[in-house]
Amino acid sequence: MAPRDFRAELRREDSQRREQGMPAGVKTRLGARLREARESKPAAWHRRLVFRGLAGAAVALALGVFFLRAPSPRTLGGLEVARASADLSVREEAAGVEIQGGEAALRDVARGITLENQGPLVVRGEPSGVRLVRGRAEFSVNRRQPGAPAAVVLVSGGAIEVMGTRFTVEERGTGGAVTLHEGAIAFRRLDGEVVQVRVGQTLVWPVEAPSEPAVPAPAPPEPERPQSLATPERKAGSSRAPPTPVRAPSVEDVLQELEVLRGRREFEQAARYLEESMRKQPVATRERLSFELGSLLTYQLKDSRRACAHWDLHEKQFRRGLYGESVQRARGTLSCERREVGR
Repeated sequence: MAPRDFRAELRREDSQRREQGMPAGVKTRLGARLREARESKPAAWHRRLVFRGLAGAAVALALGVFFLRAPSPRTLGGLEVARASADLSVREEAAGVEIQGGEAALRDVARGITLENQGPLVVRGEPSGVRLVRGRAEFSVNRRQPGAPAAVVLVSGGAIEVMGTRFTVEERGTGGAVTLHEGAIAFRRLDGEVVQVRVGQTLVWPVEAPSEPAVPAPAPPEPERPQSLATPERKAGSSRAPPTPVRAPSVEDVLQELEVLRGRREFEQAARYLEESMRKQPVATRERLSFELGSLLTYQLKDSRRACAHWDLHEKQFRRGLYGESVQRARGTLSCERREVGR
């Protein structure tokens, strides 16, 4: 028996299958599956595309909300606002930014200067430093590196040169004062003279020249005879030596102590100290202390009842005072009722 040629049989079978063609049922099922595959693939691709688009839009929206809500640094008078109270009221004017109410911390980032207002003030940033036009503020300056230029605070009487410290400045437009709490400062007057200020000291500008006496000066008293170092004899029946009179502190002494208490934020103690010191001062020098007490009650203690009562008494005692404009601003801040002077 001759062996079978399987390859020849497969070729014949294949030839017959091609001649007969694909069965109708198989062809129908195969065509249906091909159409289903073509239709399902674009749908799945479309769903993936839509999902990716929605995801991208969500990310873009989140980034947009973040950047819109991210606080951008606000500036006033060329100074960055580091902190502000909810009741802050400001107004931009030609002289600078005027803080009418509330509290704010303004910062000159390039020079490392930060100031906090203590009541109404006007301030602005300048190319050479920060200028306090009017009002009271506490300054703090970052310490400088060796060889670095000093930070400068400009006032009506000159420039305060700072290497790193904390101090309080009061500017009234035609004069003012600076009190040093920490560090060291130098005050450069308009004529170029430089005055060093130590911690606890208060420097006032402008320096007024002493007035000429209207009458000839009295002759100097005769020098006292030197006293013996021995204990003086007491009178018979006397048990102790006569008391030495105590000199009342001067206005400058009181203001220096006041700034120390302010620097410690011991405002209530400072108010009591002023009330006691005013009773020991003559009328001619009492107005300044009375004004300082009213400012303390208004802006630091924020006691409207005591402050309004004090301003009423102040205006009654000092009808043509030196601080009339500042007193009216303080009364407006407190919304004090206006009373007739002298009532």
